[in-house]
Amino acid sequence: MRHPPFAALKLPLLLVLTALLLAGGGILWSRGQAQDAGLALQQQRSALDGARQQLDRSRQQQQLIATHLADYQALAARGFIGAEDRLAWIEAAQLANRDAGLYALDYRLAPRAASLPALAQGLPLGQTSMTLTLPLLVEADLARFLNALKARAPGVYRVQGCQLSHPGDAPFEPVNQPRLLAECELLWFTVAADTGKAQ
Repeated sequence: MRHPPFAALKLPLLLVLTALLLAGGGILWSRGQAQDAGLALQQQRSALDGARQQLDRSRQQQQLIATHLADYQALAARGFIGAEDRLAWIEAAQLANRDAGLYALDYRLAPRAASLPALAQGLPLGQTSMTLTLPLLVEADLARFLNALKARAPGVYRVQGCQLSHPGDAPFEPVNQPRLLAECELLWFTVAADTGKAQ
């Protein structure tokens, strides 16, 4: 029996062994590259999903803004959004007093305060109390004044309440002079336009 010539096969066996080692190394390297590529793909898909969600939120916000822009602009034009316009409130009360044909008007304005959280519902809503004192001839004068103020009001307000009184004990005389005194408290509401600034 003849033995193969190992000396002659030494170089081909070495080449085959080198090829096998290179193939194994290539397989291991390609698996590592495939895993890295899979992780990178997963990260890219997550980033894409996040971008799609952000785009959807942006579209919803854009649609919300487009839906309510006219209402917002109307409220801003009325003086509800932005800084208080106390001068316009006072002027509206004086003009309503004139329109109602009343005799005089005194007013006091309190500093702006934050509205109740239940009323504000997360908005930077503030309220300013205005106390009006009006001499009246008859009770119906108060309703005429409040209707005139409603027609002239440059903002959003609410009548908290009114109190009628007789200032003095003078007997009734059939003269055209005011014998009643009305004191009303109004709350004027404003929403700060820039939530980053304190009002």
